[in-house]
Amino acid sequence: MRQTVLRAARQADLDLLWAFLAMAAYEPSVAAARSMESVANHLAGWRRAGDFGFIAERGGAPLGAAGARQFTPEENPAFYVDGHTPEVTIAVHRRNRGRGAGAALLGALVQEARRRGVGLCLNVRDTNPAMRLYQRAGFIRVQGSQVRNRVGGVSIGMALGAPGPET
Repeated sequence: MRQTVLRAARQADLDLLWAFLAMAAYEPSVAAARSMESVANHLAGWRRAGDFGFIAERGGAPLGAAGARQFTPEENPAFYVDGHTPEVTIAVHRRNRGRGAGAALLGALVQEARRRGVGLCLNVRDTNPAMRLYQRAGFIRVQGSQVRNRVGGVSIGMALGAPGPET
């Protein structure tokens, strides 16, 4: 069996990153993801200062992608902690889920964030089974972060090693 390989995301990966962003946002296509400002903000002007990400591959085929972007409050991100806590976006293709690619991608983001001296946060639907992965990686629900998401469900904010009790 071929091994999963992680590599840093490059500018040349932008189309691939858009495809995985559409998956992460539950959008039916890249065009739909690009047309929704709250989603598109995660990749608009990709590789601006502070952006970092990774691609997971097996045998040269992409399995998933993860990225982190530092937002400002003026950009109205779904979840904002502070100016030193980039927001994570992560997706693994459905047929590759449950095989460790997501954990590897998240681990790479955490390691890179620590190297850079920044935190990480994310916004996740409360029904998303990946929440367990985030908790295992050290993300904690941020008290008071629960909001109605754009499809009428509930999303919560999580931060890496956030202080305070889980909600």
